[in-house]
Amino acid sequence: MRQHDAREEFRWDLFPVPSSVGLGRDLAEVHLNKWGLAAMADDVTLIVSELLTNAIAAGHGMVTMRLLIDPEALTIEVTDSSPSRPRRKRATANDIGGRGLQIIEFLAESWGDRPSPAGGKVVWARCPLP
Repeated sequence: MRQHDAREEFRWDLFPVPSSVGLGRDLAEVHLNKWGLAAMADDVTLIVSELLTNAIAAGHGMVTMRLLIDPEALTIEVTDSSPSRPRRKRATANDIGGRGLQIIEFLAESWGDRPSPAGGKVVWARCPLP
């Protein structure tokens, strides 16, 4: 693994369509490999999937994905146009969806949301480096 002494960032704007989720996963995996963090790919791509799926469902405009790396952690951010804050759902055994934030809570060190300066919101998850 490469040592990360400074912040690095990857940013990509995605159309609000379901196929953007797969593209976001692929882009995240490529950059994790570039940064020497392939060991994190499974967890991070799952977090990216959940954040992008929620953003596409919540908003109606472009979605932005950012990966930010610093010496301690990788932060995944997804920005969408909806000001509605994410909230955990109580999925039953028969529900197809509704577990995304629970998955993120399990995989990430922390997660949260904040208003986006352009309107809408940013939902983020922070994962410690291996």
